[in-house]
Amino acid sequence: MDRLLQLEVFAKTAELGSMSKAAEALRMSNAAASRHLSALEERLAVRLIERNTRRLWLTEAGQELLERSSRVLSELAEAEDIVSDRALSPQGMLRVTSSLSFAVIYLAPMLPAFRARYPKLNMQITTANRYSDFIEAGIDVAITRASRSRIPTSSSAASARCGGCSLLRRPTSQAAASRSSPPISRATTC
Repeated sequence: MDRLLQLEVFAKTAELGSMSKAAEALRMSNAAASRHLSALEERLAVRLIERNTRRLWLTEAGQELLERSSRVLSELAEAEDIVSDRALSPQGMLRVTSSLSFAVIYLAPMLPAFRARYPKLNMQITTANRYSDFIEAGIDVAITRASRSRIPTSSSAASARCGGCSLLRRPTSQAAASRSSPPISRATTC
């Protein structure tokens, strides 16, 4: 059985004062919660929770384990939240290039909504009517009016058509650059 899940069942049972409430909070059956708690007590060779039909209470060993495991579980939950938040909330620098007219007409009006939606993401917009090597220039997204065949690209970039524009997206890391097939952009709006 999963040692972490055993600790979670134990801590939630102690917190809520009820095995059935802990099972409900952890989205498992009462029997499964009971098995996890029993497995933990068996593995540690000590009784952690005394229980009868009316109530339950922690033993001395249970109190000690709760103090220590609560910190570990709390730190683990915090670490998961931080990583999850980073995945859901992009951060860093996004380098975009387009023609001056496209930037003024299309990109500039979208910037306030974009900044509100992605506050941790900074955007650097470079306007140019010439098409240099986007990969060498460190450009993440290039919006051009050039045909795909005229877009300077490398085997590690992905390009797509969007209306009358061509979008070129470079990989975000060296690891992505070494892939044999180009990565697909998660969200590109035009």
